[in-house]
Amino acid sequence: MLNQAILSVTEGELGIAAIIAAGIFLFVFIAISFHLLHETAAALLGAVSVFLITYIWGTYNPALRLLPFEDAMAIVDWNVIALIMGMMIFMAILAETRVFKWLSFRIYKKAKGNAWLIAVALITLTGIASAFLNDVTAILLIAPLSIQIALAIGLHPFALVIPEILASNIGGAATLIGDPPSTIVGSHIHLSFGEYFVNMAPIATLCLIALIGINWWQYRKDFAKTKKNVSSALIEQMEKEAQIANHATLYKALIIAGITMVGFFTADRFGQMPAGVVAISGAAFLIAWVRPDMHSMLHEVDWTTLLFFIGLFIVVGAMEATGVIHWLATRVAVLAANSVHRASLLTLWISGIASGIVANIPFTVAALPVADYLTSILPSAVESKSIYWSLILGADLGGNATYLGSAPNIVAVGLLAQAGYKLSFGRFMRDGVPVTIVTLIIASIWLLVRY
Repeated sequence: MLNQAILSVTEGELGIAAIIAAGIFLFVFIAISFHLLHETAAALLGAVSVFLITYIWGTYNPALRLLPFEDAMAIVDWNVIALIMGMMIFMAILAETRVFKWLSFRIYKKAKGNAWLIAVALITLTGIASAFLNDVTAILLIAPLSIQIALAIGLHPFALVIPEILASNIGGAATLIGDPPSTIVGSHIHLSFGEYFVNMAPIATLCLIALIGINWWQYRKDFAKTKKNVSSALIEQMEKEAQIANHATLYKALIIAGITMVGFFTADRFGQMPAGVVAISGAAFLIAWVRPDMHSMLHEVDWTTLLFFIGLFIVVGAMEATGVIHWLATRVAVLAANSVHRASLLTLWISGIASGIVANIPFTVAALPVADYLTSILPSAVESKSIYWSLILGADLGGNATYLGSAPNIVAVGLLAQAGYKLSFGRFMRDGVPVTIVTLIIASIWLLVRY
């Protein structure tokens, strides 16, 4: 159970435990957002600080018991951990087949060198891949070949890779498994895959279409100057790198992935089976069928990300247990003025702006209890879940404003740097901010009309 210190927090002030918990979170938030520490190191350091203060200082002063270990284990959303782990195993096996490199090259061949068609197809592929797989993995698999394609047709890599980054964040909002904010919020309120998809896929599709239009406007002159005749030697090299590596593994992975997707859509018919159970089950069956080298495969699982989530849940849990979240929520509620529409738009735009300035994952975890409180005091928001949809959209779409906003952004910036193309903060914003503003406006209209 949560520490009941929240009950001692008055409406006008915070106790010493709450101030310390908020200070720990602020340290973690700043360290992650400005890359002062690796995100996992920052989150684990924050979690350890919570425990040390609870058990050392708390022994002499009970008011400083921020969050006991047993309460922390109850706060960690293990469904999120299981879901992400299961999808990571899928990706580790699927990535070995090089299927996305193959798809990217097929797009280039079918488009016959037409830069605009290539851009549209790669944006669409990235959006779909991010929705059903993982946004970071989608960028890792698609962006490197996109850089090669851009150079082959005389186009600056930014014209393909930046829109792919933006598409990964937009596409990730479409499904429960696409992006960490989607997974975190969906698991917290026990959304089924189908319910999430019906509510979020349409608006994500609209935003993806808007991205395609903005991309054409921003790069129309560059697209017109590209060359369609590429040397046969370069095409042969690209084709060689994009060959399917293991057809048998690919077929098995696609079969299990299809069954797993059916499981996601039908899980609510079986005692509200958590999505994490479905993902881990699919991963286990895939491992048993494909029989990969376990040491190599487990090495590919991003354990640092899983530890990051665990540490972050604990740090935010300390704020919730000591009353910080309740204190913040009551003040946001005043701004909402008992209007579900105003509360939804506030949540959307605050989340969007904040996620553009700092990392969207810690923001989402911290904002979730605030969304809980707003939903609890606005009866019409309980059934529609509009506050939660606003939080997801704000975090995902806002992450496009700067390259600090989400993990795919940072990964892609690194890939471009490796290829010799430095993407500056301002240059990213030149593309990202217009897309963020337009998609947040579209999301605002969607929320007002839909809910």
